[in-house]
Amino acid sequence: MKELKFRKENHQSNHLPKALILGGTDGLGRQLALEAAKNSLWPVVTGRRSVLGDKELREICSAIRLDLSKDKSVNDGLAILRHWFQSDVGYVFWNAGVFLRKPMHSVSPDDIDRMINVHLRGPMKFLQGFHKMQERPYHLVVIASTSSWRVRVDETLYCALKAAKAAFARNFARELVGDLFKSKVTLVNPGGMKTPNFWEPSGQDISGYMDPKEVAEIIWREVLLQKDRDEPYHEVQILRNEDGSPRVEYGPKLPELPF
Repeated sequence: MKELKFRKENHQSNHLPKALILGGTDGLGRQLALEAAKNSLWPVVTGRRSVLGDKELREICSAIRLDLSKDKSVNDGLAILRHWFQSDVGYVFWNAGVFLRKPMHSVSPDDIDRMINVHLRGPMKFLQGFHKMQERPYHLVVIASTSSWRVRVDETLYCALKAAKAAFARNFARELVGDLFKSKVTLVNPGGMKTPNFWEPSGQDISGYMDPKEVAEIIWREVLLQKDRDEPYHEVQILRNEDGSPRVEYGPKLPELPF
């Protein structure tokens, strides 16, 4: 609750539509929040990190400290959201995630619990609670990964969870539109980005990866274009060129074969 109070005067006085970003304090999520502000929206960012030390971000957002791996934190976050922002949220970005590169025989039970909680269990509980309190249509943007359809070495758990996230988006789209007519779902599968905190401690060389700012600009462009189209579901692949620049393709990708 303390994190929210430092922007209390702002979210009480502004009447902008809100963009809720699960995992919005770093990397791509942070850039999505900054782009939301550029598009005349008020970002409500959630994350385990504080935004108090981020001058650029804290000036344009409200923040809710949220640990998606803990049920109490999820429930507390929903209570805060219901109190302050329930009727104003027009966009929800599911961006939260952590990375793990280990062969399955080396993955611990704690690793499995942590990955499932952050990638799926916590966000699904939060989204379910948010959805139940809504009376107006909203636009859900699910940020999965090209790992949802690629085969990668020593990333079985990570890829499986990204694939589950993509499957959730495709299936929930029909339920969402049925419950709240004119709602929309966008599924985005981006490739690797230059987000040091995400890749640590894997030691991954990210020098040739995409700039999260450029990826965030593409995502918001696609989301806002979909707003003006009679298209309840939209799927976007943001692939990485050899020079690290992004390349956009549309529609689903067939899963790669292991051999």
